[in-house]
Amino acid sequence: MKEPVQTRIKDERRGKKYLMAATLRSLDLQASRKLDALGSVLLVLWLSAPSLAFRAQLEKQSQPASAPPDLQITQVRKLAAPASSATSEIEIRWTAQVPRLTTIDGFDVLLEARYGDGSRGAARSEQLKPSARSAILQLATHPKHNSGAALKDFRASVKARFRIASSLTLNQQVSPSQAETARAGAASANGSQPEVVITSAKLGAQGCASGQQCVDVGWTASAPHNISISKFTVSVDALHKNGAHSSDLKTISGAEHQAKLSAGPAGSEIASIKISLLTSFFLLDSKTVVREGAF
Repeated sequence: MKEPVQTRIKDERRGKKYLMAATLRSLDLQASRKLDALGSVLLVLWLSAPSLAFRAQLEKQSQPASAPPDLQITQVRKLAAPASSATSEIEIRWTAQVPRLTTIDGFDVLLEARYGDGSRGAARSEQLKPSARSAILQLATHPKHNSGAALKDFRASVKARFRIASSLTLNQQVSPSQAETARAGAASANGSQPEVVITSAKLGAQGCASGQQCVDVGWTASAPHNISISKFTVSVDALHKNGAHSSDLKTISGAEHQAKLSAGPAGSEIASIKISLLTSFFLLDSKTVVREGAF
């Protein structure tokens, strides 16, 4: 017996609905899985962002405070000028990132050029201010013997003259009855520090304030040509036999090598004196960067 047509149509419609619902559920499941995966990726990125920022901060903090400046030539270009001009103006630009303990004293700029016929020319600008970040130099548009040869290529160099602040501390324990000497480590082979020697530390009352006793501290200092001593800071800490302490401190120029400091009340016996001599100095140096190219 044949199935009625209406019943068969209803079954077909019902089957299509089931198939469509199953398809939609499958698509929802796939979309949900993709969203979960995307959410996991976003979560990982969100969690790693602070770590990346912290790493960048650490890298920034790890940059040395006393180091040569980071010098870069960023541009060398020929400025526009009339075709008949006998001279050409060349602009040179640079950047300089300066560490905290480094000071730039000035810049020197040199431009060397080659013409199409192989002849050469040069121009320089020296003793530029520490704040300078560009210079304009003039070159002959054509060499004297060949008016048809034009500027072809260049070699630009920028030299930064700078100084790095540093210090050296010398400590010495002396007794009141002695004129002790102490010697700092000799200047290193590469001339990175001065040589400082405490030559005397004498106790007395001459030249002191009323009712006070003093310590006369003397020293010598020598430095290679690339080091400039800026100042000395000398301090004394006197231990009295009654257990009391007296201290004094003075800062004087790098040209002076003697200081008188208070050691407490006159008549109070001193058991020992600790002397500290801090030498502040600058290490003088230079750095040159070069850029080559065509005009």
